[in-house]
Amino acid sequence: MDYEGQKLSEILFYYIIILFGVIGWIYGYFLQDFTYVFYSWGVGVGISILLCVPDWPIFNKHPVKWLESIPDRSQGESKKNK
Repeated sequence: MDYEGQKLSEILFYYIIILFGVIGWIYGYFLQDFTYVFYSWGVGVGISILLCVPDWPIFNKHPVKWLESIPDRSQGESKKNK
């Protein structure tokens, strides 16, 4: 997962949690039962974990380009000494 993918995953996680919490709060308010808030929130957490934790291809659209490795100095010095 690249840095942009991490940002997308975090935003998606927050919106899913908030959406399900609000829906649960409204539903629980009308039924006068606070447990529906926790049920809804738990479903939101489960869905967000399924969508945000695995490394889906949508989170890898901006790969990080790494620098070439630098040869180890001690290997170069041992070759010169021989």
